[in-house]
Amino acid sequence: MRLYLGIDGGGTKTAATIITDAKAVVGEGTGGPGNIAVTAEPVLRRSVLEGVGQACAVAGLEIANAHFAGVCAAMAGYSDEEKRLRFFELLKGLVRADRYRIEPDYVAAYWGATLGEPGIVVIAGTGAVAYGRNAEGESYREDGLGYLLGDRGSGFNLGLHALRYTLDRMKEGNIDRLAAAVLEFTGAQSQSEIVRWLYGDFVPTKVAELAPVVGALAEEGDRAARDLVAKMARCLRHSVRQVRHKLWLPRDVPVYMLGGLWNIGSFFRSEFIQPSWPLEEDSDDAASGGRFLIGTPRADAAYGAALLAMETL
Repeated sequence: MRLYLGIDGGGTKTAATIITDAKAVVGEGTGGPGNIAVTAEPVLRRSVLEGVGQACAVAGLEIANAHFAGVCAAMAGYSDEEKRLRFFELLKGLVRADRYRIEPDYVAAYWGATLGEPGIVVIAGTGAVAYGRNAEGESYREDGLGYLLGDRGSGFNLGLHALRYTLDRMKEGNIDRLAAAVLEFTGAQSQSEIVRWLYGDFVPTKVAELAPVVGALAEEGDRAARDLVAKMARCLRHSVRQVRHKLWLPRDVPVYMLGGLWNIGSFFRSEFIQPSWPLEEDSDDAASGGRFLIGTPRADAAYGAALLAMETL
C-alpha cells in the first residue's frame, strides 16, 4: 500500500496528513510555525518533525523508517525563492519519499476545500488571497502580494485602516467608540504613542490583532466600524470576481471562505456574500456581481497537499 504525505505550513502551525492510494486518511499531526520566509530553519525543522512524526505515529509508523510514494509541502512564504530552495533540501533530509513537491499554501487550501472540482477559495487572515481553478485545469490567483503591496481585505489591512481612522479622530479632537477601542487595545494616549506602538517590534500579526476589535463593534452596529469592515468585504469580493472573470467561471461557482478573519462577525461575512451596507465611494460596479454561492470545505489544506502528493506520480 502506497502512502502520500501532505504538509501545510502556516505562520503559527504546521499540519501533516498521510493518505493511502484510496485517499483515506491514516495519520494526522501538528507542529509549530511553518512560514518558510520568516521562520528560522531550526524551528522549521522542528515543526516538520513534530507534525510528520505525530502523523506517522497515528499511522503506526516511525518517521525514521517511513517511506512515501509522494510528499507535497504547501508552505506560507512560498514566493521567497531562496528560502523555498533551502526548505526543499531540508524536507528531503527529514522525510524519505520517491517524489517531492512544494506548492503555495493557498493551492493546497483549494484542493482541500474543493477536492479538485471547479471553485474559488478566498483566504482571509493576517494576509489575503483568492485562488481558483476551472474544469479545464486552468488556475488564477488574485492578490496575496503581502501587506506592503496587497493583501486587500486582510486582517492587517483592517487593522491599519483602524489605526489611521483613530489618528484622524484624535487630530479632530473627536474620539468616538472605534477610536476609543483602538486606543484601549494599543494602550496609547497620543498620536506619537500609536506610532511607537505600530513601529516598535513591528510584525504584521500585531496589526491584524486589531481586526476582532473592529469586528465586535461592527456586530454592535457602530457605523464607523461597519464602514471599515464593509470596505474589507468589498475588497475580497473584488478579488473573487477577478478570479471568476479570468477563468470564465459561472456566477454560481462555489466560493470557500477560509482563514481566521471570517470569525470576526456575521456582518463581515454577510457583506462579502452580498453587500448591503452603503459606502460613500460605492459605485454600481463596486457592489455588483450578485450573491456568492458559499461552499462548505470538504477537507483542510493538509489533506489537499496530500492529494497533490499523489499528483506527483
